[in-house]
Amino acid sequence: MSKEIRSRFGKKIRQLRVKKGMTQMQLAERVGMAAAFLSRVEAGEKEPCLGTIEALAQGLNVPLRRLFWDL
Repeated sequence: MSKEIRSRFGKKIRQLRVKKGMTQMQLAERVGMAAAFLSRVEAGEKEPCLGTIEALAQGLNVPLRRLFWDL
């Protein structure tokens, strides 16, 4: 995943999380990951694996494809 895509993907996760009214801690707990890792994903610093991406979609209660819209 390119740095640009990681950055846009992270912004999409943050945008959806905020829209759902969740903190990073709440989403991280919901999907079983460290809040620090989620923070780095949202900042575009970390590249999540496909399993993590699927867990984020489930935690945000959105279809997996929604995470990739407008990237």
